[in-house]
Amino acid sequence: MKKHPIIFLFIILFITSLACGGTTPTQSTMAPAEFETVIAETVAALDAPDTPAPAVETTNTVLPISTPTTEPTSPPPTATLPPVCEPVHPGAQSLPLPVGFAASLNTLSVEFFNTDGVSLGSKQTPGMTWLDPDQLHLGGGYNNGIPNMMLVYYSLENNGTLKSSENGTVTPLRPLPNLVTLTGAAGTSLLAFSTNEIDMSPDAGGWVSELYAGDAEAINGAVPLLTRSEGDGFVIYPLAVHSEGGSGQGVWYTLSMWGVGNINFAPYNGLYYYDFFSGQSSEYLPFTDRLAGISPDQTQIAYLPGRGDQPGGPGNSLIIRNQLNCQEVNIPFHSSTNLGGGMVSFAPDHQRFAWLEAYGPSSMQAQMRLRVARADGSIIVDAENAQLFELAGGVVPGYVRPVGWLANHILLLEVGLPGIDAPSIVKWAPDPAMAIDPALGANQSAYLTNGIVGGILYP
Repeated sequence: MKKHPIIFLFIILFITSLACGGTTPTQSTMAPAEFETVIAETVAALDAPDTPAPAVETTNTVLPISTPTTEPTSPPPTATLPPVCEPVHPGAQSLPLPVGFAASLNTLSVEFFNTDGVSLGSKQTPGMTWLDPDQLHLGGGYNNGIPNMMLVYYSLENNGTLKSSENGTVTPLRPLPNLVTLTGAAGTSLLAFSTNEIDMSPDAGGWVSELYAGDAEAINGAVPLLTRSEGDGFVIYPLAVHSEGGSGQGVWYTLSMWGVGNINFAPYNGLYYYDFFSGQSSEYLPFTDRLAGISPDQTQIAYLPGRGDQPGGPGNSLIIRNQLNCQEVNIPFHSSTNLGGGMVSFAPDHQRFAWLEAYGPSSMQAQMRLRVARADGSIIVDAENAQLFELAGGVVPGYVRPVGWLANHILLLEVGLPGIDAPSIVKWAPDPAMAIDPALGANQSAYLTNGIVGGILYP
């Protein structure tokens, strides 16, 4: 289960009035001054057809755009373009392949490893609250060297502080009480984070959540871009910053319940994109659907349809959507899955993806099933923990969690071992058609190190 900062120790038990929960947060009418250094010229949007072709849901297959019933008697006068989703997508996030990952055994430092588990160096993180991808950002690429790369992390010191670790120096970036989550643009110092505060004024309803973004060097002067005060327990939860050439373009975010517990998968309702240029948000997934994952290039999403009213609820299937052309793949959950699914992790080329499904008598007693599929929905791996003993050195793992991909065919996993506090970090080639080393055969895995993964390292 993904951790959330807990300020209000209660569970939202009554959400039947969530119709107001989908209300778009208050929009900022102009980008703050600090974005002048990170926002490039507006990228021209693709021309969308007047009426996108309707998608008909199928099982484990990519939905066709159209299927002619007869062969055409003559070539069409012009080529038919594939449908474009509405609203128009800002474009794929261009990323190189990963060169490694960050991990740690404690909150005092973060160590960096290449894809073979060889240490590349470390950075000190005094005061870090806990090691979690939602609490730190790798603010630069490896090509400049580990010492020169900025690591941004959150600390509870002084009632909450955002800090950076760079060139052997730890620097406070800004006071930050009531942090919800922290993210950024992969391989850059562009950040986004959100906060949540109590406001008992009549118009606020007790909750005020705000979204901030900017370059780490200027983040102390950042002002809220969005404010949400519906009072329904949902807060703004940034997922990723979209950038081009190192310049920020916008922020992908969802809405998440604040202080919820005893569920297996994060309650992410809807998917939205805040554009720095227009100061407006667009809805890519309605509040009534539950987001389960977004690809590194930000073009693919996974979601559970119609589960927004049941955070952590079971659902019947996982849907993978290509946000550029509206094609979808519908993957039914395993017949034993009664506690939902999520934690979807996409490969860099999104031709493979991994996720977890839960089953058992209750969320507190849930057992997990690891599944991996190809882009067309064909299942590669469908295994309970007891079947994944080879990933844990021959013993049945306490848990197996996908945390990213080191290559288009190599999945990075945290594997919990009985009686050992720190999980093993393992790389695995789950697709029999793509081995780590073709000379050694399919389904290979390799132990890399121990610890908790904090993020993926890019050049």
